[in-house]
Amino acid sequence: EVVPPSGLQAVSGHSDDFNLPVDAPEADRRRKLAEWITSDANPLLARVMVNRIWHYHFGVGIVDTPNDLGFNGGRPTHPELLEYLAGKFHADGYQMKSLHRAIVTSKTYRQTSHGLPPEQYAKGQTVDANNRLLWRGATRRLEAEVIRDAMLAVSGKLDDAAGGPSFIDVSVTENNGTTYYEPIDTNDNAFWRRTVYRFNPRGGRSGLLDTFDCPDSASTAPRRAVTTTPLQALSLLNNSFVLQMADAMAKRVRSEFKHDIRGQVRAWQLAITRDPSEEERVLSEQLVRNHGLAALCRGLFNANEFVMN
Repeated sequence: EVVPPSGLQAVSGHSDDFNLPVDAPEADRRRKLAEWITSDANPLLARVMVNRIWHYHFGVGIVDTPNDLGFNGGRPTHPELLEYLAGKFHADGYQMKSLHRAIVTSKTYRQTSHGLPPEQYAKGQTVDANNRLLWRGATRRLEAEVIRDAMLAVSGKLDDAAGGPSFIDVSVTENNGTTYYEPIDTNDNAFWRRTVYRFNPRGGRSGLLDTFDCPDSASTAPRRAVTTTPLQALSLLNNSFVLQMADAMAKRVRSEFKHDIRGQVRAWQLAITRDPSEEERVLSEQLVRNHGLAALCRGLFNANEFVMN
């Protein structure tokens, strides 16, 4: 039997009939599919978008399978909330800025991840150790791209210009019709743009980004893996980019405090927005005297508080 182009009958309240002949051109089929997906009668569009945006803010969606809100996917932890936000998203004309504002100004998003009363924390851990019910703020490691951008920012090297062509930190060669990409070490302002502007070939991946679970650009990644491996610590200690940023940060701090070692230890404030404890201050001053300010900056890049939010 010849099957005409149509939508899914399983989506209730939304006609699956495209009103196209079986031999309709591909362009017409694609246009009808796009209209069917984005129709006001399709309740899934708003739910999927709300869940995905929630996923980006909290690390996991209200439904923990962002690419599958169907029967085989996860169950929503807060179904009424998902429906409320989906309705609001639709009523606001699918404006993502309005949805972002509603989420990040909520009490749920602004909860603390530490400092809770011991009894409350113990009860929460017993009932919901994975924090799926969001009884406290979620602690998450920064994405690989954000870690790189943060190093550029605190070193004073970040070029935050928007738009324009990508920066290319790989060498490109061709051999018998095959293109090869090899990462190259760079120390030039042209490469200090936000990582979102990096040229991402299928080969020649960045060692630092790869170590911190940056997805392969050759495949889709609805959710990022979050691993903890020795290679991450080694990269934050020895990667050439990290060493360059540590030197640049040291130069930035030294330009303000000259030979005042106690003042230079204020690099803590620059990197993780707090002053060191008395013990941390003493150890940091000792590190600067023995190994230089760049060593302290590199150590701060390795602190959990630098790579977590």
